[in-house]
Amino acid sequence: MKNLSRRLAFWLLLPLSAVQGLWVRRTALRLPEASGARTGAVGLGEELHLLALGDSIIAGVGTGIVDRSMPVQCAQALASTRKCSVQWRVIGANGADISDLRDSIRQIDDQQQVDVILISIGVNDVTGLSSTRQWRTQVNQLVVELSEKWPQARVIFVGLPPMGKFPLPPQPLRFTLGQRAATLDSIAADIISRQELMLHVPTEINPGEQEFCEDGFHPSAESCAYWASELAQRF
Repeated sequence: MKNLSRRLAFWLLLPLSAVQGLWVRRTALRLPEASGARTGAVGLGEELHLLALGDSIIAGVGTGIVDRSMPVQCAQALASTRKCSVQWRVIGANGADISDLRDSIRQIDDQQQVDVILISIGVNDVTGLSSTRQWRTQVNQLVVELSEKWPQARVIFVGLPPMGKFPLPPQPLRFTLGQRAATLDSIAADIISRQELMLHVPTEINPGEQEFCEDGFHPSAESCAYWASELAQRF
């Protein structure tokens, strides 16, 4: 009954939320992607090859430099906990949705060595009003493509963040984004749970004070460090 009430509220609030969404797109602060090389290495010892794919979280929007982005901080945490050399590569873009992610995967050389894959995707599918049917189909196709291209790689999917806690969107837009993100994340988690070498890791907001960048939408470098530490323990 509770879920039904939430779904009903989502659809009733959607027209107003759509108007607010257009206003937010026009007025929101635009932060750049992280500056710096998109490949690198950290640590000493046996090599572990990390490939990070996805959206603005992977691209490090709002973190300033790539070393403070979530995937590179994850590489640093992995190198520290595993006592190894992590060779990392970042392929992410601000605004990327799951279709863009699948396109980028097709363009990567099949011969590139990949041991672990970190994926962040879905926020732009939420804001782009992707249907649950479209999302389910895309996620199913994504896991097939990943398994065929890198059958031995360990894949970590970063769960969609709780968008209902983002400071930027006004209400009721914040509520509708939060509800939609939770719905798409649940679908992705269900699909990924049936894959042998893949894991969905729910995303939590950093309990510290510096949770978001100044745009009120992207995680701060401090939040990225918190996420990276949590994710590194799952590989």
